[in-house]
Amino acid sequence: MSHPVLAPRWSSSTRFVVVTIAALFSLSNLWRLPYLLSEHGGGAFLLVYVLALVTMGLPLLSGQLLMARGTGTDVPGVLSHWTRDSAHSRLWVWCGYLAVAGAGLLLAAYSVVAAWALAYCMRAVTGVLDGSSLDTAQAQFVAFARDSERGFGWLLLFFCLLCATASRGLRRGVEPVMRTLALCMIAGLMLLGVSAVFDPHAGSAARAMFAVDFTALGTQGVLEALYQAFFSLSLGSGVIVAFGAYLPDDARVVRLSLIVILADVLAALTSAFVLGVFVSGSGMHLGEGVQSVFEILPVALDGSWRAPIVFVLVALVCVSTAIGLFEPVVRTVERRSGFSRLRSSLYAGLGLTLVGLLGLMSFGALGDWRLLGYDPFGWLLLAATHVIGPICGLLLCVLLGRVLARRRLVEAWHADDRPRRAVGFAVWHGLLRYPCRIALVVMLAYALGVFTLAKRIWGL
Repeated sequence: MSHPVLAPRWSSSTRFVVVTIAALFSLSNLWRLPYLLSEHGGGAFLLVYVLALVTMGLPLLSGQLLMARGTGTDVPGVLSHWTRDSAHSRLWVWCGYLAVAGAGLLLAAYSVVAAWALAYCMRAVTGVLDGSSLDTAQAQFVAFARDSERGFGWLLLFFCLLCATASRGLRRGVEPVMRTLALCMIAGLMLLGVSAVFDPHAGSAARAMFAVDFTALGTQGVLEALYQAFFSLSLGSGVIVAFGAYLPDDARVVRLSLIVILADVLAALTSAFVLGVFVSGSGMHLGEGVQSVFEILPVALDGSWRAPIVFVLVALVCVSTAIGLFEPVVRTVERRSGFSRLRSSLYAGLGLTLVGLLGLMSFGALGDWRLLGYDPFGWLLLAATHVIGPICGLLLCVLLGRVLARRRLVEAWHADDRPRRAVGFAVWHGLLRYPCRIALVVMLAYALGVFTLAKRIWGL
């Protein structure tokens, strides 16, 4: 398999795993998973979530790494390498561009939340965060979210951090910065975890969050578990393909994927337990919207030494996830334009800053603008998380399970006459052909609101 001579490579598989985990661990793990566990039967939801990771997450994650490793190119380049002799090869390359566009749109929307997180991190560290009451915290957040001028300053700082990291390349920028962020997040999460274990509300919070209750799961819980499993691994954003392109040709993709998934689940459950303990101790519950992080946590942690650590952790999670989403965009600009890494980072950062500003102004100057009921921020999230991401994930699954020649996949898998490897490939390919594809079709229908529409029609 050929690749550019000067293509960057990870310094080790361990660092690839660390950086990938840091990129995949997002705010969804911090605030949405605790909410889903409490709403949909705790341990019952967790069982379905883990099953979705095994049947959908593991084969698709490892499949993307299998295609990307050793190529040293961007996401469209990876798909071009594998489909140049296939029918409709150009359409598959455009699927790569679509995934990169989805990552950019998601990052633009994410930058708004990251601007809030950076501001609240500074307020928590300096002790000026007011959590005296829920009404006060809500008014505080609404006032800040509507102040587009201050928000733009934090948004600009956020993208400056991204550009400074990405412009240095993989070995001098992304890898060392993400490794440092990962170590800081691990340290903060461990400290908060120990504190939560010895909290008097730990037992009741754990029972409320992890007790198995299949009656509360329902169809909605199953669908949410599929959705959470898909987006907790960023399977449709191109991040895995972009990072996997820097792996050597002989990287053990299934083993690496399994380590990444296990670490992601461990970190997600730890953070869910931690926030569950802290919030339940105040008699409140995290809501479905991300704004609950900035409205509930200041009250739950008011006057506690945990508050600065929690909001620093939130800010670190935002930055690390954003670096992961930024990489496929910058790499595509670099490869397709011929610009230097620095210019590609600056141009990509400038374009996404303008789109992010549009989302930021949805809470201020553009607060009254609506199109089909969605403001600009809502359209960014809708396009990235409900349309582009699920469609790209499904297309990649179809490509791996149906389009690509089985012989090429076997060669890439390095299968030989040993039964263990042959059986392993058969199981992996079978998961891609059937359970994974079915799960993605169901999840796409759920994301597009097909089930909600059918329920309304049925109700009529």
